[in-house]
Amino acid sequence: MAFAISAFFPLGFYQGSDSGGRPESYPSPSRLYSALVSAAYLTFGFETPNADCGLTDEQIHAALDWLEGNPPQEILFPRVISAGNKAVAYRNKGNVQDRKKPKDKKSPAAAYIATAYKQHPESGMVLTWVWHENPSSEIARMLSSLCGEVPYLGEACSVVELRTHEDYGFPVDAGKYVWTLSTDSALTSIFKKGKVFSFPKKGRLEDLKQAFAAANPAPKGKKKAPIVRDKEAEQNFLNEYLPLQTEEQARYLPPSLQEENALKAPWATAFYMEIDQVDNGRAKNGKVEWKPEESEFVGWAVALHRFLVRQWGTDPSLALVGKYAPGAKRPANNVSIQIVDSGFKESYGQQLRKEIAEKRPGFLILLPYDMAKADIQKLHDVCVRAKGKTLYYSPNKPTLRLGNTTVIDAAHLWKPVAEGMCRYWTIRPMAIAETRPVPDSKHNRKWGVREAICLALGHVWRDSYVPQTDATSREERYWDLVDAIKSKTSHFRIFDWHAVYRVNMTDYAHHADSSNVLHGMQALVAISDGADSLDCAAMAIGQSRHLGGGLLVPVDLYLSSLRPDEDFGKGVPTWLK
Repeated sequence: MAFAISAFFPLGFYQGSDSGGRPESYPSPSRLYSALVSAAYLTFGFETPNADCGLTDEQIHAALDWLEGNPPQEILFPRVISAGNKAVAYRNKGNVQDRKKPKDKKSPAAAYIATAYKQHPESGMVLTWVWHENPSSEIARMLSSLCGEVPYLGEACSVVELRTHEDYGFPVDAGKYVWTLSTDSALTSIFKKGKVFSFPKKGRLEDLKQAFAAANPAPKGKKKAPIVRDKEAEQNFLNEYLPLQTEEQARYLPPSLQEENALKAPWATAFYMEIDQVDNGRAKNGKVEWKPEESEFVGWAVALHRFLVRQWGTDPSLALVGKYAPGAKRPANNVSIQIVDSGFKESYGQQLRKEIAEKRPGFLILLPYDMAKADIQKLHDVCVRAKGKTLYYSPNKPTLRLGNTTVIDAAHLWKPVAEGMCRYWTIRPMAIAETRPVPDSKHNRKWGVREAICLALGHVWRDSYVPQTDATSREERYWDLVDAIKSKTSHFRIFDWHAVYRVNMTDYAHHADSSNVLHGMQALVAISDGADSLDCAAMAIGQSRHLGGGLLVPVDLYLSSLRPDEDFGKGVPTWLK
């Protein structure tokens, strides 16, 4: 889950100006950072000799360093309320024209420059900065302490209450107020849409300290420190000592712009069910080892699925059962159960979110984004009650004792891709073809592995990716979907596809139609929608995607190894056609 800092303004408004003196509607991440620096010095005696105010300098340094070069990935902006005040005030601008005979410069300006917000702190609808990557528990505690001591943001009249939130989730119906960090530079084009905010780069703390020292030089000898007099212009002062070297601009896209081209994560939420014991064995140094064979993944997923249905009782959720009445509309995806064993953590622990990587092996239970909220809550209750119960798979296989269940943000299962890298995907352990080879009566084309993978991708995003055609037969619909996935304007590219076979292919599929000869598929898959909205999402494809198979795992490639493609944002690997 995400980490967040929320700002509630008890007086209902925020008043502040940017570095150029222009009133701003919302405080920037840089302003938040500066407020935390101020609290560190004024409240906790940061870098003050012999100060003992509860936090050490090392702890404060670590907390501030986490914010540097780390802009929030999302910001919830509360709705602005129009002030309706057109009064004009002739304010003293303090611009000194002649230091020998100073004369105040007064000019008209709007008397009311504050921005009023429509806030609902009970439901969480307040200004909120959200980071997808959680800090360590120690840094989160330090940030919470600093936030609790910030009296205001902007000018002193805009009193604020800052709070931190671990495992944060957005309030219901907050979607249209959540803006997302753009992957493009904020200054790439002045015509691009979005809000631009400054955020602190690495070295920001040192930059602020140097600016403070320049504005407040230490007295030499018996001379007194220079006094900044009222008649000196505050704006001139800011312009002279403006520390911009360690500020960078970030652009945030509105929800409407994201939705134009962004793909929706098929599974929005997940439950992670840990394993406490394997075969009644004791954990060594608190660690549990569970390494099933890949041929057992589907079997273990089926075992847990049956267990959950049985524990649910009467009238289980259709999204969990996966069976619908004839003629009923079927969603694209149901509840998916994936295996997160010790081998998985060894291979992908560096790319998994910390809240998953640090837990014991277990099961990842993915919930489709359109699953009913009441069913999600009921399934969560079922998983929580399962703690301490035993899961059986086969008489000759170990038994598992189930442990704690944690709620996970499935749209951000993986860490963001590192700078200079681009995220592609491969399939663990393989994807199972969903149908036999489909004949093409119109164009007499052959159905191969590439077409089967295209169909598997199309089925996962079927709700928003079904092409609008007049196809009547199932075969025509399948080919239309494949053509849509293969088109130049598609969000997908598939490379190095090939068939995969094992001795007992039935171990890799729960059900198999008698007319379908089972075969596995492997490929390098790229997904690009301009917003990289799925770069961190949990995804699975193929016939066994709901029960232990077809999980997409990241393959991060250097940008230098990709050649540009004018039709596809993530390019093409140079060693592939």
